Amino acid sequence: MITSEKDLHFGNPLWADHPSKQLSVDVIRKDLRTDVAIIGAGISGAMMAEELASAGFKVVVLDKRFPGHGSTMATTALLQFEIDQPLTRLIPQIGFDNAARAWRRSKLCLEGLAVRIKMLGIRCGLRLQQSLYLNGNVLNAAALSKELELRNQIGLQTELIKRKTLLDQYGLHATAALRSYHNYSAHPYLLSNGFLLEAMKRRAQIYSPVTVRDITTSPRRVYLETSYGFTVTARYAIFTTGYEVPEQLRDQHFSIYSTWAIATSRQPSSLIKNLPIIWQAADPYLYLRTAPDGRIICGGEDEEFSDEEKRNTLNKEKIPVLQKKLSKLLPGADTRADYAWSGAFGVTPTGLPMIGKVPGLYNCFAVMAFGGNGITWSRLGAEMIRNFISGKKEPDEDLYRFQKK
Repeated sequence: MITSEKDLHFGNPLWADHPSKQLSVDVIRKDLRTDVAIIGAGISGAMMAEELASAGFKVVVLDKRFPGHGSTMATTALLQFEIDQPLTRLIPQIGFDNAARAWRRSKLCLEGLAVRIKMLGIRCGLRLQQSLYLNGNVLNAAALSKELELRNQIGLQTELIKRKTLLDQYGLHATAALRSYHNYSAHPYLLSNGFLLEAMKRRAQIYSPVTVRDITTSPRRVYLETSYGFTVTARYAIFTTGYEVPEQLRDQHFSIYSTWAIATSRQPSSLIKNLPIIWQAADPYLYLRTAPDGRIICGGEDEEFSDEEKRNTLNKEKIPVLQKKLSKLLPGADTRADYAWSGAFGVTPTGLPMIGKVPGLYNCFAVMAFGGNGITWSRLGAEMIRNFISGKKEPDEDLYRFQKK
């Protein structure tokens, strides 16, 4: 097996309770030849499959689970352009120009994703939303003012709002926040499912369950040995395996965290009708959004470990902490958890994804869409890999490439 094996989520995610149009998947019964083999059929793999199939490539998607049943089930699906690492911290790491490029590309990707969803008619509960970045132990109110200056300097219009506005407009008990516009929320499983269905309309084939046991590459071909004993031969292989990282990339700079989330009972519409996406400049940070059926989805309490047994045993301890923080921030909310779950979560030092050619393997690429806005990075991965294998220039390749061994 060329990727690590992880239990990517535990508990009862909200998304598992919502039916969707069933995908038609196949079992491998013979050797296959294709232009592109995509390993992983979550959100990243789904967007990749649709993008490349639309570009005219013959696409095969392989996953050891049923599509969308890995990390996709654990996400809270806050679709934001804001990067986990604020500009005030990212600029010292990679420089002003590169930080500005990364934030602007994130904004473009998010808008591109929303447009693509609408063009394809994917019904995934996509909602245009404001976003609030609340002060915390990472950025206090004064530091938020500096962050505001930098965002506006690079053309990302944002405003600073204070305690009274937060209370009057949203019922939130907080000191200050940056308010931005044109972020989104969605149903992640319907989103992933929708992109795969669109890919299949363009003759993409999905095989599940199947594990890729080994990979051999040459300057012209990639050979994937599967658990059924059959081989998939492709011009290109693309890893979109999320937090189950290919062994060739385990020396890259990233960490796997554990995270927890709840979906509350349905709230009175008067309490949540204007509630935006919310996240804190804190460590650990709290993040929340509403669901179309009136629930509050709240997550956080991240810890840097990936041991599934340890993570699962902490559920009883972490869920009450989330409920207490939610109650403090939004008094009057019914914090009873109708759904509660935990999952794996990837983090990089810069908050940026890693996308590009896999060092040491011919014709292999990977998308490690780590961070709080991983769905936005999944879109970025689809755009960049399309450019790479189409022979087109990718202007931001240097920002996201893997480090060579």
